[in-house]
Amino acid sequence: MNIIRTPVVELTNTPALAYKFKMSSGGAGLKIIYEGSDNTETYAITRRGELVASPPQTAVSDAAKEAFELTLGLPYSARGKVKAVFVAATDEDEAVSETTPEYNMIESGEYKAWVAAYIGADFKMNYAKLNKDMIQFAAKNKTVAQMVEEKEPVEAILRRIVQIQTSNLTKNKEYMTPEITDALIATLEELDARSAFKELKLHIQKMYRK
Repeated sequence: MNIIRTPVVELTNTPALAYKFKMSSGGAGLKIIYEGSDNTETYAITRRGELVASPPQTAVSDAAKEAFELTLGLPYSARGKVKAVFVAATDEDEAVSETTPEYNMIESGEYKAWVAAYIGADFKMNYAKLNKDMIQFAAKNKTVAQMVEEKEPVEAILRRIVQIQTSNLTKNKEYMTPEITDALIATLEELDARSAFKELKLHIQKMYRK
């Protein structure tokens, strides 16, 4: 059974592999697999980009800090379990893949369209370009201007921008539902909580003051 995860990265300061994965409980997790032993580490990643160890009292290791940086912006896809190189895949990894949402965002045309449009030469999401394009769109779009004038919440305006831009990327004139749009935004933000849509949100906040 496949896991929704990023490509595996090899750490430079520690003999270990790591990857980010989509947790069955929601949100992103980080897995560290150490060479030559059965030792692994698992962390949850908050929406603010903070690592939370499991169990929570455990200190965040230097390996986890490096793995977090190396996996920033790497896209999710359905991939095989990590095994044979260092240690066998754990039951925990298998449990992550058992929860299948009603709408599989990772395999959706909408998610794949955003990845295709903004994947960089380093195979990471280019959120600088993404935010630049979204800001240029927001600055001249009449719907966005009206929502700003009516003091709609930032998240509502972001949702509308993503709906419209997804329609443009997929050439589908029918907009996604708010629920699916929110799921797409959450998935893109999981890849890099520090950069995804950050500049766009700041720009929308500035638009209120004009």
